[in-house]
Amino acid sequence: MTSLIFHTLKGKRGAPSMKKFILCFLLIIIPTTTLHAEESTWIIEVDQNPHDIKDYIEDYHPLLKVEHVYDTLMDALAVTGDTRHIKALHEEQFVKSIQPVQMYTVPSNHAEPQIHPERARYHPTGLPYTGKGVKVGVIDTGIDYTHPDLEKSFHGGFDVVDFDEDPMETKAGEGMPTLHGTHVSGIIAGNGLMQGVAPDAEIYAYRALGPGGSGTTAQVIAALEQAIKDGMDIINMSLGSNTNSPDDPMTRAVNRAVELGTTVIVANGNSGPEEWTVGSPATSEKAISVGAAITKQEVAQIKTADSPTIPVRQLPLSESWDLKKGYPIAAPQSLKELEPTIHDRIVLIKKGNTPYYELIQQLEEKGATAALIYNGPQDDPNQWEWVQAPFPASYLTEEEANALIQGELWLQTNYKTIKNALAPFSSRGPVASSWNIKPDILAPGVDIVSTIPNGYAALQGTSMASPYVAGVAALLKEAYPHDTPSQIKSRLLSSTKLFETGDQEAPPSEQGTGFIDTKQAINSTYSIENNRLNFGKIDATHKYVNQTITIKNHDREPLNVRFNIPKRQSGIVWDLPMSTTIEPKTSRSFEVGASITPDRLTKGNKEGFIEVELNQKINHLPFLFINKTSDYPRITGFELDMEPFQNEQLTVRFFVNENVEQLKVILIEPKYLRTTEWFTETDVKNGVFEKTFEVQNLPKGEFKAIFQIEQNGETITEEKNIYLPEF
Repeated sequence: MTSLIFHTLKGKRGAPSMKKFILCFLLIIIPTTTLHAEESTWIIEVDQNPHDIKDYIEDYHPLLKVEHVYDTLMDALAVTGDTRHIKALHEEQFVKSIQPVQMYTVPSNHAEPQIHPERARYHPTGLPYTGKGVKVGVIDTGIDYTHPDLEKSFHGGFDVVDFDEDPMETKAGEGMPTLHGTHVSGIIAGNGLMQGVAPDAEIYAYRALGPGGSGTTAQVIAALEQAIKDGMDIINMSLGSNTNSPDDPMTRAVNRAVELGTTVIVANGNSGPEEWTVGSPATSEKAISVGAAITKQEVAQIKTADSPTIPVRQLPLSESWDLKKGYPIAAPQSLKELEPTIHDRIVLIKKGNTPYYELIQQLEEKGATAALIYNGPQDDPNQWEWVQAPFPASYLTEEEANALIQGELWLQTNYKTIKNALAPFSSRGPVASSWNIKPDILAPGVDIVSTIPNGYAALQGTSMASPYVAGVAALLKEAYPHDTPSQIKSRLLSSTKLFETGDQEAPPSEQGTGFIDTKQAINSTYSIENNRLNFGKIDATHKYVNQTITIKNHDREPLNVRFNIPKRQSGIVWDLPMSTTIEPKTSRSFEVGASITPDRLTKGNKEGFIEVELNQKINHLPFLFINKTSDYPRITGFELDMEPFQNEQLTVRFFVNENVEQLKVILIEPKYLRTTEWFTETDVKNGVFEKTFEVQNLPKGEFKAIFQIEQNGETITEEKNIYLPEF
């Protein structure tokens, strides 16, 4: 997850002490509209001038408060009020849609360990470009603009949380302090003891996340609009969700921002290592989505005498896993079965429905040396409510936990140094529904030293990889000031280094086009537009797929082009262009195609790389298609909301990633294993699905919802954990 070591700037009290902490810095999305909330905020999309609608609401709906007006990325308003008063607004003819906002949160910490910021020199030596004159907007928790490494870089911004022009990080006394935006800003343009990628770039901070690192969709989109109006060249968004969809409001807003001329860089997410874990807005086709790579890191691994080696996935806010000897394992079925004291033992336990804070509290009371926590495959640990853990805690998969339980219950920890590897937490693609390759690119995202309020910290996450790419984009914007966002993206993605894991290339759904190469991106004499070959989903018995790429020769010399025929594979016959030459300062388009016979291929994701030699230098074009079906999520973004105009009704809302012939939802009560058929729908179309229920007719309690999806003669099953409370 996100490792961090702090260094506090030396003051009158002298040097601080050394400690280690763990922190996860992918911003998690949770619904703000709870089932018991009296007031909530909604995004109201309208078909008229939103400023006129604001005046109308203030005149005729005085009990509703207009929080934000959007007139650039969409025609909409963010409106807060009691659900009883939303009813009348819902009935107005100018309303196109009403959608509840979601909450973005990031855990925070306040300690004073020490680190050496001189390690952080991210600007490439020998380059004449430093980002001078380039405006970079950072949509985050704000910025400590008094930090000596950021004073030169900071040029302004806006605070959407407090609605003023002071985007300072949340300080103690104002709520839970934050540091995330300051760390991100330092990676981009730190200019002092540490040096960011583009040290002379102009940082504009847009504080969309308040105390404790929390804020709403309404605030984030408002910050994005303000950044566009302020003329940002580059925008960094180190935030995301677990909704793998190309069509939610945030993704559409990001796409529109790029269309208006701003390059937007987005963190790909920290929900790896499984496929299909990329989340919005990294699912945006037009944004540059960034995965995280390890350049060098010492990692801990655990095993018993009989088990395979398992990586330590440190949980946020727990002590560093630094165990130098072996320990016995205690593996109770539940907390109730734990002995009164468990000193000098590592507890292996299933989280189940126990809140994380309660689990940590009880393990601390009983004296656990460390904890290994696992849960079912549908549970995402990134969404647990973190609290400080005074002992090391790591997350396991259920499969890994079972392997440990079956072996000798004595755990050893080994350490090894990893170089040039994909970070295990980095979210993978593809994007459901659009089947696009994500991430677009990889960048350093592990053990990244940067600024925090009053000091420095080493963190990890795609939140750290994204600003690295934003810094490189600033260098490119200075070097090529007239380039469009699409051209900057092409330069970045055409100059990467292919990433290998062991003896094999990491697939495109893990690395996109590869690892960023700053100097090559700036100095390259060519670029390839539309260089990710997204061939979509193949359902027919035979299909010809193709995509057009454009190669630009920026040089004064001719560019020789040759496509290399891939290794033969049953079921795929490639149709590649002939060798040719592109004249100086011109471009040429090429059609890359393939004849696919699905029945001669196994089902699932088919991906790899096509080699194209440009002046004898090999470039790799990633390709991907889905053969008939795969284990992609059919249902994402599951929410339960009260109807805004009737307290007696509950709305189920989720995104369906493709057309479904029949959808049946069955509720299973875990305690008694009783099953209830909830509802069945036929001919469900791709997009947002909503269904409203009378509250009095719903069962109550915690359930496992089983989605049975009938599609092309097959039945696919997906699970979600839900809670239906008393009203």
